[in-house]
Order: sequence, then C-alpha cells, then structure tokens
Amino acid sequence: MLIINFLKTTFQLNAVRSLFLLLFVLLLMSSPAYAGTPIVDTKVDFTPGLYPGESATLAVQVSEIGGSDWVKDVTVSVQISPASGTVVESSSQGTSRIDKSSSKSFYFPVELSKSAASGTRTIYVTVKYYEMDLLNINTFGPYYIQDEQYFTVKNPYGKIDVTTTPSDVDIYLDGKYTGKSPMTISSIMKGQHNILLKKDGYNDISTSVNVVAGSISSVSKKLTQKTGSVSISTNPEGASVNIDGKYAGTSPMKVDSLKPGSHTISLSMNEYRDISDSFYITAGASTTYSKKMVRENGNIEIDSTPTGASVYLAGTYKGVTPLLLKGISPEKYNVRLTKEGYKDIDRSVTVNDGETTSVSISMDSLSFTEKVSATVSGSSAASSSVTSSNSLEIRILLPGTIIVGFLLLIVMSSRRKKTRNTKQKEQNLTPDTAKSPVIQNIHYGDRIETHIQDSVVQRSNIGSKIISCPFCESTMPGDGNFCMACGKRIRYIPK
Repeated sequence: MLIINFLKTTFQLNAVRSLFLLLFVLLLMSSPAYAGTPIVDTKVDFTPGLYPGESATLAVQVSEIGGSDWVKDVTVSVQISPASGTVVESSSQGTSRIDKSSSKSFYFPVELSKSAASGTRTIYVTVKYYEMDLLNINTFGPYYIQDEQYFTVKNPYGKIDVTTTPSDVDIYLDGKYTGKSPMTISSIMKGQHNILLKKDGYNDISTSVNVVAGSISSVSKKLTQKTGSVSISTNPEGASVNIDGKYAGTSPMKVDSLKPGSHTISLSMNEYRDISDSFYITAGASTTYSKKMVRENGNIEIDSTPTGASVYLAGTYKGVTPLLLKGISPEKYNVRLTKEGYKDIDRSVTVNDGETTSVSISMDSLSFTEKVSATVSGSSAASSSVTSSNSLEIRILLPGTIIVGFLLLIVMSSRRKKTRNTKQKEQNLTPDTAKSPVIQNIHYGDRIETHIQDSVVQRSNIGSKIISCPFCESTMPGDGNFCMACGKRIRYIPK
C-alpha cells in the first residue's frame, strides 16, 4: 500500500516537473535570441549638389540581410539641416513587413526654394523597426538605425556683360529696366534670360542668353537704324531716278530702307531738263515725292540777206545777223529784222525743246520815195533811236538830215523864183493900178461883194489860207495843210 502511494506521488511530481519543463522550453523559444534576429541595412541616395529653385529625390532602401527572421513595422523618417529653403514631401514613410533577405525602398522629394542660401546641407535618415519571436507571438523593439547624407546648395548666380553699337542703349532684363550699355549685370540667376535693347531712331533687338552659375555670359549687338521709304512719281513717267548719287530706277517707283534724314535726288529724261533736288526721310514713315518735268529749251538760228540786220525777239534787241540765240523757252515768238535802207520784216517762229529752229530772211530794199518818206518822218521826230541789247546801239540818221536840207533848199529857191515872176507879170498887166480900187487882205473863204471888173485882187493872196507860216515865218505859200518851208502842219484860223 505504501509502495502504491509512493508511485502515485512520484507520478504526480513528474507531471508537474514536465509541465514546468515545457513551459521553460516555450519561454526559450519565444525569446529574441533563440528566435533569430533580423539584420537591417539602409542605403541612402541623393544628388551631391543642387541650385536654388531645383529639386531632387532622396531614395532610402531598407533591407534584411541576415536571412534569420523578418522585420516588422518599418518606419523611415527624413530631416534636413539647416532646413531653411528646403521642403521634404512625405518626410515619414513606413511598411508593415520586410521579409528576411528582402528589401523595401522609400522615396522623398526634396525641393529648394529660389532663395535658398548656398552651402552644405545634412540629410538625417532614421529607420525604426520591430522583430517577432519564433512563434510570432511576442514583439520586440523598437530598434533604430540612423544614416546621414550630405549635399551642397550651389551658388546659382552668374553675370551678363552687355555691349552695343551704338552705345547708350537701354537694357531690359526679363522685362525690367537695368541700365544703359555698356554694362555688366551681376547676380543673375542661372538659366535662360531675355535681353531687350532699345534706342530712339533704331530698331529694337531682343535676344536670349543662358547664364551659367559662377561665370560671365556676353551679349554684343549692333543696332540698325530705323528706315523710311519714298514714293517717287513724275509727269510724264519714265524719268531716270538717282538717290544719293546711286541709280534707283525709273519713275514711278518706291524706294525702301532709307536712313532717316535728308537725301539728294536727281531726275533725268530725254528732251526734258534735269532736276536736282532733295527730300527728307522720317524713321518708320513713308514720304511722297512728285515732280513735273520741264522740257528742254531750244535755239533759234537767224540769218539774213544782207547780213548785219538788227534782230528783235519779242520786242527785245538781241544782236545782228547772222545770230544764234540759245536757251530759248519753248513757245511761239515774233522775230523782227531791221536794217537801214531795207524794209522791216516780221516772222513768227516756234521754238521746240532740244531743237534749233533756223530762220533765213531775204530783206527788200526801200525805193527812193520810201527812203525820202522814211527820212522826212524820221526828221520831223528828230529821228534818233536808241536801242539796247548787251551793249547800247546808237543810230543817228545823219544822211537823212542832209537829204532833207538839200531838198528844202531846192524847193525854197524854186518858190522864190516863181513868186518874182508872178509879181513882174502883174505889174506888166496893170500899169494903172493906182487909179483902180484894190481889195487887199482877202483870205481864203472870205465873201467878196464887189464887181470883179472894178476890183483888182492881189493874186498872191487868193487861194492862200495864210500869208506867212506861224512857225518859221516863211512867206512861201502853203501846199495844202503843210508849210513848204519847214514841213509843219498849218491850221487855218478864220479872221
């Protein structure tokens, strides 16, 4: 009985002991050391340098490289120091599990503001994770792994050196006025920029320039002057046009790309006078130039038979034949030739541009009667004529005066002789005139109331308008209304 109890007690003790042993084994299996520890590794990748305004992506790879166990609840956090001017999107990311001998990548976009200061920045990467026991019942951790990465914020600025021809040109950088050329523009953010160059009277120039950080970019430009145009017309058309001494074409025409300011123009056309003139061009404007062409002058060649005749053109003395008159405006003229002893001759002459009109005239001489008439007419007017051309011509009619005097002497002598003969005959016919009544001073037109047989009229008074000339007091009877002595007209004055 005692033995049975002992065995029973022994069995109970063994059962308890086994239970404790099992619990101990399970406890050992649930410990991290016995269950196996994962080995976690990180790899951080980021660009070594950035300019302000640029962005890049930070890559963090978390791996289990031991192959003993998996990794639970992995969290990756990123920080940048100094943080000014930087922005990290989704700075904390995680995953619930990374199997043994596996990896997981995490990506963090990083942006730099344009105002970010240059210099070195530090990226801090922290990986937090947990591990499980062999039975995946208990969780152990958290565990931390830290890594660092460095990058540089580069100096983003460069310079632009601007030179122009001509100088003193306004410079606009990206639409903002900067100054006048020549100049160097500093602290320009790297990259493409627009340069606008402006100057009055010149065409604007716009150009693009790439600025490289830490270097100088050069811009050198030559501005062109603004131009104008001129439209040229002539009447008639077809005139040859030269501008500033260079052939441009024939009218009508338009000339472009002329610099502002004054320009010379010459027009030429066959049978028309050449024209030299000027016109003014305004920048960006069109000018109109119109001219009426004037025909060339002509010539008149005058000859006469005999030569030496005085030539009058439109009443103006020009010289003596043979004569060539040059540069006469085209139109119709009257040409008169005069020469002493010859009849004056008038001719109508038409002058054409660029032509020489020839006039040949044969002059007719005056008859004796025409010469005497012309001489008397000239003498009564105290004939002397003075005409002018390039020099004064004085023509005094001395021969005519001599002839008039000679004729007057002949006439006066003849009349005096006739008067003496008449008086002698009257005396012979009337010896007793003293006994007979005599009527004296009977004038032409007087009424006589007496018997002719009782009266003796002095024959010298009958038929005469007046006894003597009131101008020269000559007793020579008048011939009609003119004095035969001096040739002047005598007006009858009734008594």
